Amino acid sequence: MGAARGNEPGNLMTDQEMLDAAQAARHALLMGQSAVECEFGGSGAEQRVKFTPANADRLDAYIAELQARIAGLPRRGAMGFVF
Repeated sequence: MGAARGNEPGNLMTDQEMLDAAQAARHALLMGQSAVECEFGGSGAEQRVKFTPANADRLDAYIAELQARIAGLPRRGAMGFVF
């Protein structure tokens, strides 16, 4: 991966950095913060996503996806089948 650290323009975040940010955001929601905003740069373009307790399940799914990617697990297809 070898991506540069930080959120400077042009620098990509590593999967681990994105996971750390997502887990910190989830922790803030669990501690009562009404909304958290995360910035992710792993796809080649900076993305900002706002999470609230109402859509925390999306944040949980994103965390699980990053954990699987870091562990090297295969991605599941749309129907949940792995070929």
